[in-house]
Amino acid sequence: MHKLRDASLEIILIILVGGLIGATLAIVSNLFIIGVFWFEQQREASTLFSVNIGDQLLSFSSVIFLWIAAAIVVTLKIAFGISRWAGPADSIYAAHQINEPLDIKTGLVSTLAAFSAASGGASVGQYGPLVHFGATMGIWVKRFVSSRLSHEVYLGCGVAAAISAGFNAPIAGVIFAHEAILRHFSLRTIAPITVASISASALSHQWFPHSITFEISSLGPPLTEIVPVLVVLAPLFSLVAVCFMWALRYSTKSAAKITRKVEASPLLLPFVAATICGLVGVWIPQILGLGFSSINNMIAGEFALSLLFAVLIAKLLMTALCIGFGLFGGVFSPSLFIGVAAGALAGQLITLFGFADIASIISVAGMAAVSSAVIGAPITAVIIVLELTQSYTYAVAVMVSVMLCSLITNRLFGHSFFDRQLLDRGIDLLKGREAIALRQKTVDGLCSQNYLRATTNSKGQELCEQMKSHGKTEAYVVDDSAVLLGKISLYAAIEAADSSIETFMDTRPTILYSHNSLDDAMLKVRQFVGESLPVVDAESGQLQGAITEGALFQAVTGVQNQARTLERA
Repeated sequence: MHKLRDASLEIILIILVGGLIGATLAIVSNLFIIGVFWFEQQREASTLFSVNIGDQLLSFSSVIFLWIAAAIVVTLKIAFGISRWAGPADSIYAAHQINEPLDIKTGLVSTLAAFSAASGGASVGQYGPLVHFGATMGIWVKRFVSSRLSHEVYLGCGVAAAISAGFNAPIAGVIFAHEAILRHFSLRTIAPITVASISASALSHQWFPHSITFEISSLGPPLTEIVPVLVVLAPLFSLVAVCFMWALRYSTKSAAKITRKVEASPLLLPFVAATICGLVGVWIPQILGLGFSSINNMIAGEFALSLLFAVLIAKLLMTALCIGFGLFGGVFSPSLFIGVAAGALAGQLITLFGFADIASIISVAGMAAVSSAVIGAPITAVIIVLELTQSYTYAVAVMVSVMLCSLITNRLFGHSFFDRQLLDRGIDLLKGREAIALRQKTVDGLCSQNYLRATTNSKGQELCEQMKSHGKTEAYVVDDSAVLLGKISLYAAIEAADSSIETFMDTRPTILYSHNSLDDAMLKVRQFVGESLPVVDAESGQLQGAITEGALFQAVTGVQNQARTLERA
């Protein structure tokens, strides 16, 4: 009876938590998209700064809108003290930690910044910010709910709800949360995540019946005609995905180099990106904003070959510029756009050589292949196409392209763009949750003051007596400012006798810095022999304390056990 009551309470809790997170994300995701499209309509209808160039009337309103967006993004960053915008990479990292590391303020403000950038016409996406908002929302809800469910479950609920509401694809939402974020499947996580995803989809249909989706025909040619072509095109899609991710990384690194070289404030970079992207958008307006209408037009084959090539290159470069230079947004929607453009381009070229007209399905395959490689979620990409088209032919064809593209991209670049972002920060998810936990905990909290100090004026015999009375076999030599000068053992002190210990001490002992993680500490002690290790401040060189090998191993074991407990849960 007791077990039945506990099970019933847990089911009720799962429904309430999943429903609450799903409802919240249904509202936020749809309002985000509707708001961006409203501003897009205002921008396109604006005749501000229209200039006649030849026989063509060009409007420079895109530059004005993007300047306003850049100003809002910069203002948000200054007002809330945001050092770095948060996105899906942070959500993935949070899911693999043993604590709840997501900052609520940073998550909310990052969503506002992404909305401002996308509304202004920046070449960025909405799904990445919404995914992180969902993760942030899940962590926030957990703070008010007493539950045995771990923080990653709440995080996964928010992520699944964001994808479900954005694509009207509840199954894809569940798969994405497990495949791209949590990186595992379990019965304990799948129930609340499923509730959140279904709730978000159902309420989106109820409250926002006209939400934007991709217009894809459910009809498709025979698989025998499609599969061989997609096998041949898979390396092309992989190359496009790698070029896109490389451009994103290069732009980010270039932005940092530019600010250092010209000694300018990084807050000026969003305005640089706004100006360049806005000017490009004057001649190629298709690359501005989320680009859903352009995606549908490309799938329908309404773009000429030359225009397809132009929007492919321009979208790739402008997205890299905007994100790298601080006009924050997602990479998922741009990767969909770039993938469709690459697929449509390939499809039209194939048609020119006398092959059957299969440009539409190649466009969809390109969209799924490139986006899956960028976000590291091949199964999710296939499920999204299946849910949007209700076509087995499309799903199977896309699966071939996605799997081959993901395999090739993984060899050339890595698992995903988000994983590469974390690697650039020194975080390797492949090492597992234990390694991440060990990297998070620093040694400064483990310092003990139970050690023996000495000065260079100390005599060997005197120090021997002090070691005997304190039960120590070594001492740390410091100057008047507590700066560590060296370390002396009992044997060296005995050898010094009545002489000063200065010439007998070890001036290059193995040391730990206060900012060192437990992982770093374990690497340093591999070849260490002694009683304890000194912990030193990296800037001042002052001795902060000492750590014994036993205390270090105990701390490491404690963190490992905590991580394993969470894994079992």
